[in-house]
Amino acid sequence: MNLLEKIEISRPPTIREEVYKILRRKILTGEAAPGTKLIEVKLAEEINTSRTPVREALHKLEMEKLVESIPRVGYVVRKIGVDDVDEICEIRCALESLATKWASERITSNQLARLEDIISDTEKAIRTNDTSPVIDLDTEFHDIICHASGSRRLIVMSQTLREHMLWFRIKGLGIADIAERANQGHRMIINAIKGKDYKEIESAVWFHMDQTRKDLKGRMVRDWG
Repeated sequence: MNLLEKIEISRPPTIREEVYKILRRKILTGEAAPGTKLIEVKLAEEINTSRTPVREALHKLEMEKLVESIPRVGYVVRKIGVDDVDEICEIRCALESLATKWASERITSNQLARLEDIISDTEKAIRTNDTSPVIDLDTEFHDIICHASGSRRLIVMSQTLREHMLWFRIKGLGIADIAERANQGHRMIINAIKGKDYKEIESAVWFHMDQTRKDLKGRMVRDWG
């Protein structure tokens, strides 16, 4: 850990940062559903702050394409579309293929063992009809691989893209057959890592992300029509 990272960890978040995190979480989890109008005064009252950090947070969220500013209406939670899903999955595939290739050369025995445990824990959750832990297990699986890659940039970019799909991941991974398909993809990725075969790694990551893309689109049709 370098000096800048130590300073960032030790420095308490500002009000501006806290407000941004609160609003971002509301959007990513679906608490603020697509199409919801975000009113500065009301949000400031809910968070117990002034309008300035709320306005700054909304502007930052607009740059992330999580909200959009509509003339004479204000800020509205942006609805993710089919093109967004295609783009995010395509970028994730490229990033996570690279992360997995690098991880295959650097991953520790403890990290590999934990990936295997995640597979088993997910299978148990599906078998017992309690899929509530699956979203956290899925997140941990991809985080382990990104950390094993040794690239801080890949960690940040991968996490950001997964967060943009968070609402659909929460909805989708709560369904047993979707969770099972995701777990199948994870198993293929682990086997490819063990073999240190770059072509097999690309194939496994592509298979997993393509299935994810299909499942997300299925949820979009079901939820939004």
